[in-house]
Amino acid sequence: MRNLLHCTKTSHLIYSVFTLVSISLISSSAVFAQAKDTKGPPKPQEMTLTAQGGWPIAITYFESSNASESPVVVLLHGKGGSKRVWDQQFAPILQQNGYAVVSVDLRKHGKSQLTAADAGGNQNQKGSSRDKLSALDYRAMVGLDMEAVWKFLYEEHQKKHLNMQKTAVIASDMSVPIVLNYALYDWSKIPYDDAPVLAAKTPKGQTVRALVLISPDASVPGVSASRAAVKVKEPILGVSFFVCTGASDSLDRGSANKLYTLLSSAQDSKERMYFKEYPGKLRGTDMIGKRLGLELDILKFLDKHLKKLPGDWSDRRPRYDRDE
Repeated sequence: MRNLLHCTKTSHLIYSVFTLVSISLISSSAVFAQAKDTKGPPKPQEMTLTAQGGWPIAITYFESSNASESPVVVLLHGKGGSKRVWDQQFAPILQQNGYAVVSVDLRKHGKSQLTAADAGGNQNQKGSSRDKLSALDYRAMVGLDMEAVWKFLYEEHQKKHLNMQKTAVIASDMSVPIVLNYALYDWSKIPYDDAPVLAAKTPKGQTVRALVLISPDASVPGVSASRAAVKVKEPILGVSFFVCTGASDSLDRGSANKLYTLLSSAQDSKERMYFKEYPGKLRGTDMIGKRLGLELDILKFLDKHLKKLPGDWSDRRPRYDRDE
């Protein structure tokens, strides 16, 4: 748990997998252009995952008809929000465009609530005090909630229902520091020791390939966006970023521009990093469904920096656990 939640202190782990990632991406199958889903997508499924420690994490899964050719988009809400904002509007559009989509209620949001019974009848867990977010909660979102989602994606990947090797996350305000730190953790995972050379070993992580960061918060208690961004922006990882905000958002205070400036200081940033302000003072997911053009811009970004990436489906189990 300590290593999980303090991944920013283990940057040397990232560099232990850099060679593997860069070589494996170059040697991947040819780029394929994925068509829009024309078979009629399956109905969305609401389900509850269980994070380590027992916290229920509610998700909605929009499976794609394109099976193992489906890139993945994970949708995160802002503070006080829920996955409903995505489920009712943008998630079905992403699904129709060939993506497998998972919208998430992070702990203490939406349906991801710990009942008194779950808490062992502890009266201190009832009422408004139970819903108050602490630094421990935010860190648990990074190390436990997001990892529960990734475990679900792994299981679906192994069933060939999607291709988690091409995963994007769309995050809003509070969840931006969360996803940047999870992306760092994902890229820090040491590959399985299942081959004699590093480049041939099966990766455990290295799945986050693109991030859309809407009205980003600079930090939340216990979790900083900039500290993780400094490492996740590195060119050798090749992660693409789209930072956006409302032009008159009074709560932004330049956070979006500062984050983009930090990210775009990396080499080759013009090829994979974008910033855009939209008219008005709306913030975060409130910008969805308002005909600002944000959804279309996101689709264009994902088409270029996720859907068209090289990397067909491959078994993510270590070789010593495979039947072959």
